Amino acid sequence: MTTLDTKNYLDSPEHELAARRAATKLRNVLRLNTELSIVTGTIGLAAGGPVANMLGVDQVWLIRLLGGGLAAFALVVFIVAGSRTKTLQTWSAKISIADLGWVAGTVAVIGLGWLSTTGVVVMAAVGLLVLALSIAQIRSRNCLVAATAETDAGLDESPPVEIHTLIREIDGTPEQLWPAISDHALYAELALNLKAAQNVTPNGPGFERTCTDSLGRTWSETCTLWDPGHRFDIDINIDDYPYPLQMVQGSWRVAEASPKTSNISMVFAFQPNRGIYGRIFLPTMHLLFPLILKRIAKGWDRTAKQRNIQAAGAV
Repeated sequence: MTTLDTKNYLDSPEHELAARRAATKLRNVLRLNTELSIVTGTIGLAAGGPVANMLGVDQVWLIRLLGGGLAAFALVVFIVAGSRTKTLQTWSAKISIADLGWVAGTVAVIGLGWLSTTGVVVMAAVGLLVLALSIAQIRSRNCLVAATAETDAGLDESPPVEIHTLIREIDGTPEQLWPAISDHALYAELALNLKAAQNVTPNGPGFERTCTDSLGRTWSETCTLWDPGHRFDIDINIDDYPYPLQMVQGSWRVAEASPKTSNISMVFAFQPNRGIYGRIFLPTMHLLFPLILKRIAKGWDRTAKQRNIQAAGAV
């Protein structure tokens, strides 16, 4: 195994990776909370009259006031989601308390009979969503607190470094799957966001490759860890990277799960640019990553099987 002398977040101690994964999960739940709050708040502000009629209340001003409050709340949650880890721990607890307060208020309003039948259904549905988010936030925060108890503040960067991981067990041994995993042209064919990927230098320690996205934008990547048959890591050259990220690292791995199956994993660490653009980009990235990576994993599985059948037939 060969590594280059550079900071590799994906090769950090497991307790540090666990803390980053827990923080990323909590940030993503808070981003969902942001989206729900901004949607409901905008509706309340823009359509106060129709919303009041639907809920069966006469105070249009109250609906608009609640809409403005939700919009302000969404801004706070959005800021917290991209904050340092210590701030994330502290303020996510306060956000969860506020969410539970909303749920309690919803139960009280419904119980007092202040809403129409449609209003009860709508408010109950929103309340259940808020309750689910609050529970998810509390659980994610508990995982983060437990994980950070074993590490130091070295992971408390600003903007924070986030981790995205996909692990799948598929048929085949590491020896059978490695040729597909280390095939960069195949990777580009399977990745929905890529048009091409090709080696500038041959596979091995420090190899370089270029990638081109579906819009024709090209950037370079350098291998920082090469463990043939098992794993390789890359570091993206941010100077020509078209997305609002100041650091992106990726790791592609395969390990034996059983005599006939293997665990393949793709792990990414990324740090957004400072400012609003980088913060807004992250929710979209987290939304698309699972779809892209699952397609790649299925493609590796299919390709490895096809190549093994062809190899067996050639014997």
